[in-house]
Amino acid sequence: MADNPDALRSAVDGGKCYIAPTGSVTPTGMAAFSSAEGWRDLGLISTEGVNEAYEEERIERRPWGYKSAVRTDVSSATKTFSFTAWETNAYTRALYDNVPFADVKELTGGVIHFPVKRPEGQRAYMLAIDSFDGTNHLRTIVPKAEITTRGEQMNNAEEVIGYNFTWTAYELSDKTLFDRYVLANGVWLPIETLTVSGTAELSLAGTNTSQLTADVTYYNEDPGADVASDADWESSDPAIATVDDAGLVTGVAEGTATVTGTYRGLSDSIEITVAA
Repeated sequence: MADNPDALRSAVDGGKCYIAPTGSVTPTGMAAFSSAEGWRDLGLISTEGVNEAYEEERIERRPWGYKSAVRTDVSSATKTFSFTAWETNAYTRALYDNVPFADVKELTGGVIHFPVKRPEGQRAYMLAIDSFDGTNHLRTIVPKAEITTRGEQMNNAEEVIGYNFTWTAYELSDKTLFDRYVLANGVWLPIETLTVSGTAELSLAGTNTSQLTADVTYYNEDPGADVASDADWESSDPAIATVDDAGLVTGVAEGTATVTGTYRGLSDSIEITVAA
């Protein structure tokens, strides 16, 4: 695969973090998070953004008499997400003090009150993280996560009051830790084959158009598809035959031209003959 500088990513345009009760409905693809579905925006995030960490422990398998392992097996794996919320709101304050949202009440005069008690049991949420780089978008949704570390909080004139959280992703019964969604230049599902086909003989006196197909197969064995409308098309001689963006060929003059379709790095061609 050729180098693609456009595939370099940086969260230069920032990001957002959201939480919701476990089992909440997740948006389709990159759709917006809905407060009606229980999603809460945690507000401003510090300039450090979100840090992801993965740790695993392995057990060595060393046969009797061997001095080194012949294989290792994962015995445990932990995925964490850390960030500092820079916005003091009811959600970030309650999360930092490990208080259920139901205990947060508004008193007269706009005063927010909640009792902070000794934590008991598990307090899990769904966690969602968006990061942006222009039109590129990376989304991570953790179906079950819990704050396992709360960092120190500074209250002074030199720093923004921040709420530092480290979330641990918990494994579901189907072994899922989190779901990842990527919308970015240079990121796509690789294809294994591309085949261009269609009517190759046109007549100026009769049928002088042909809709080509561009059938692909994928590396992961997903069902094949016709991607003619998404492929790039080119005619070797537009004076003989032209081709539009969707793969429709039109005969212009008597002769032969080669029409090529390209999709995700693969190309295939068909020779078009136009008769008088």
